[in-house]
Amino acid sequence: MSSRPTILIVDDDPNFREMYRTALQFCGFEVVTASDGLGALLEIEQHAPSLVILDLNMPCIDGWEVLAELAAHDATRAIPVIVVTGADVSKATLQAKAILRKPILPEHVIPVIDRVLRAA
Repeated sequence: MSSRPTILIVDDDPNFREMYRTALQFCGFEVVTASDGLGALLEIEQHAPSLVILDLNMPCIDGWEVLAELAAHDATRAIPVIVVTGADVSKATLQAKAILRKPILPEHVIPVIDRVLRAA
């Protein structure tokens, strides 16, 4: 078992997932990915990530449903979520620790990840 934080990247864009995976692994994080909300919920159950980077607009189960599912269970309620989306949303409508607008490069997200993990 690694002592490095595990980050789950959830996005239906494979290029986004791979770009973020590469950058986060380079920064020393363990990284798992999912292409939709259903896959995200399965990965959360298997890996208990330290933090989730979540898109909202995805097929199957969207990010809104993932947020609701995480909030509904004691075991997952405390997992911090950073929403990275092109959708126009406000933090008040989400249980997210941060909301970042796409397009955004990983080097701009990594300081937010570090801040959220330190606060958790």
